Amino acid sequence: MARKYIIRLYLKYFFSILFALVLFFVGLDFLQVFKKLPPSANLQVLYIVFKTMNGIDLLFPISLVFAMIGMKIALIRSNELVAFYALGYSKRDVIFPLFITATILTTIYIFLHLTSFTYAGEYADNIKKYNSLINATKNLFFKYENAYVYFEKLIPLEQKAENVRIFETKDNDLRKIVYAKEAWFAKEYWHLPNATIIQKRFDHIIVKHRNIDTLQGYKPKILDSVYEGKTNISLLDALYALKLFERQQIDTKRIKALIFYHLFYPFFAPFLMIIIFYFVPVSSRLANLNLFSFSAIVITLLLWGILFTLVKLSFSGVLYAEVAIAVPIVLLGVIAFWLYKKF
Repeated sequence: MARKYIIRLYLKYFFSILFALVLFFVGLDFLQVFKKLPPSANLQVLYIVFKTMNGIDLLFPISLVFAMIGMKIALIRSNELVAFYALGYSKRDVIFPLFITATILTTIYIFLHLTSFTYAGEYADNIKKYNSLINATKNLFFKYENAYVYFEKLIPLEQKAENVRIFETKDNDLRKIVYAKEAWFAKEYWHLPNATIIQKRFDHIIVKHRNIDTLQGYKPKILDSVYEGKTNISLLDALYALKLFERQQIDTKRIKALIFYHLFYPFFAPFLMIIIFYFVPVSSRLANLNLFSFSAIVITLLLWGILFTLVKLSFSGVLYAEVAIAVPIVLLGVIAFWLYKKF
């Protein structure tokens, strides 16, 4: 019964804090950009919806920690925490259901990043900048096997590209040029209808026109996000891109950083909860609760900021993802486990 009560109370604090933080985040942002938004009420509502999802994405992990701090302060002030210990419950008995609940919520949060939930912030920015959900990437240039590809215009949501040129080389010599006014992505290939093919054969130039299927696996969102240096790519697309880039022998440092960010970074919250809980006073008589809660919040924000800075450095390629993301989270986990054994 006590565990169920603790879990219910924790979830109550978590959803209340998450709601309050997201409401503040969206409200402040809306007041700042209101004049830049399109006059359409539908687009304004969509902007608020996508910005809310973006706020949940940013604030979810830290809300887990704040909920634990708030709940524990409430239990101490009401003397319920002392009552739990008096009934024979240990610190492990109290923190364990919180840790499991936070871990389950974190796992759900990670699974959300397998979906288009990840792109909510991008959709909101598109509405603000372009008065539309659709954003076109211009002048995209990348390498594919032994060819160089140029998209004058890429529209990811429509899975469409305009004015596509493919330059195939061999032994540093240009052998073939493929041109198409439009291209569509479907069934793992880019389809170039009625493409113009200019091919060099010995001393002759041959011009042909036919439909071409090429660029296997190069999904529009991968091209738009990875090659344009964006970091709001879903975990599923990131894993797909990693496999694709390894096959194409392309540098995978940044895509690995994205994967490590999705898989490791969120777990700083459950580990930090154990670390902070170790220092939670049993009674308000033994410590200044206001000072403790202020210190816990500042430490949480400070650590959150440091980890986020390391993540950004790994995105830029300055640090390896294993060093900037995985090592700090694993270190937090080791410290949390060591403190948990001491309860």
